[in-house]
Amino acid sequence: MRPAARLAVTAAIAVLTAVAALWASTVPAAADESDVDRYLDEVAVELAEPGVWIDPDAGGVIGAAEAAQLDDAAAEAPGNGMRIAVVPAWKLDPEGQERLFGRTLLYEGEELASQLYDRVGVDGVYLVMSVADSSYDGRGMWAVQHSEEGPTYHVEDAIDQAIDCCAPGYGPMIDRFVERASDVDHPFHRDVAPWAVGAAGIAGGWWGGTALSARRRRRAEEQRHLDVVRPMLTEEVIELSDRVSDLPTTSDIAQAALTKEILDTVEKARHRLDAAKTDEHVQAVTTLLGTARYKIACLEALQQGRPVPEPTPPCFFDPRHGPSTQQRQWRPAEGAEREVPVCDQCAARLDAGEAPAARRAGSRSYWEGGEDLVAYIEGYWAGSGGSWRFPHDDHARARGSLWTRWDSRRPRARLAGMRRSLSKAASSAMTSSGNGSPGSGWGGGSGGSSGGRSRRRSFGGGSSRRSSRRSGGGRRF
Repeated sequence: MRPAARLAVTAAIAVLTAVAALWASTVPAAADESDVDRYLDEVAVELAEPGVWIDPDAGGVIGAAEAAQLDDAAAEAPGNGMRIAVVPAWKLDPEGQERLFGRTLLYEGEELASQLYDRVGVDGVYLVMSVADSSYDGRGMWAVQHSEEGPTYHVEDAIDQAIDCCAPGYGPMIDRFVERASDVDHPFHRDVAPWAVGAAGIAGGWWGGTALSARRRRRAEEQRHLDVVRPMLTEEVIELSDRVSDLPTTSDIAQAALTKEILDTVEKARHRLDAAKTDEHVQAVTTLLGTARYKIACLEALQQGRPVPEPTPPCFFDPRHGPSTQQRQWRPAEGAEREVPVCDQCAARLDAGEAPAARRAGSRSYWEGGEDLVAYIEGYWAGSGGSWRFPHDDHARARGSLWTRWDSRRPRARLAGMRRSLSKAASSAMTSSGNGSPGSGWGGGSGGSSGGRSRRRSFGGGSSRRSSRRSGGGRRF
């Protein structure tokens, strides 16, 4: 950030802090909440200019090269750019790192993003992403657009798309948000013209052709995934069928009913595998297999007079081991130590200093299978009675890359890309011809600059009032 911009925002915030101190002398404030407000003041200094700022304490959730690309994209977004902060959730909690369970943020929802807008004092789009292990721990993203003039952007829809497609990958989520939140939410009458019928025919042909092409390319990729996964699933179905056939008969009504459910579930998985053609089919098969193994654990508990266990994620090292029973610390060959759910057998091996035998996909462990194993893992970890986060980052990256690529081929995404390209080309032509005029943007601030990155501007902080909220939203994920 330029020294002049940092100095301007720091000075403005210092004035506001002095006024707040005079008020606080008569009305006592909670010191812990003040810590959050002071932290937001510091973040506002970093967001004096549009772009992406990542708190060093956020744990390296985004690589340096990817962060630089996202910073450029956010700074070049329409409406004087976007201001995006990636911060640790605990810094937004009045109790900070002292809280033992869960996370309660001082400002929730889009009000958190509005707090940064109040401090920076420049109309536009603001996004806050809180970094944590789970939504329970405060992980989420919130955004808002404040402005009195100019277009309204699809901020709320951008939040939903970013989370639905890419969570918990912070880089892909920001990329999707910037892309969608750059689209103007036009009134319906602006999109209708006298020549709509002819244009609709052309657009319909392009849309249908693009959608058909996207489907064909996706089906080809899914077939490659199926070629890798089918032998694994065939082996698991046969193994589980043999295990189920050995279940003892019983006169107990509850046990007999559960045994029948297990038989039906395994048979359904076999039929689904025979007809599998897509990743969704693969995910359905692994969900059924995970459900069958959980029901077997329930049957064993009834036979032994124990309470029926609650659903848990499968054993991390091999889902064929059934539901996990314990948690253990484990460090992959490359990466940080993390807690993983394990079965009793794998827990004993880890406690003895031995490496558990991992499920293999060819010559690799299954979590290293990349895009080929995305649906296989999702079925086990997003089904069978619960939804859990897979504790290896390779899967999240592969899932985000795969789903983002598929979505980018859809007609709507390609249309948005063409729209952005035309907008950039028009802006470049106007700049080169000298027709640009300072202050033509709707977000405030000076429009002129010389040399360097002309998109950057220096702003003062602290708005005296809020401009109208045009769009906003957010949620934990």
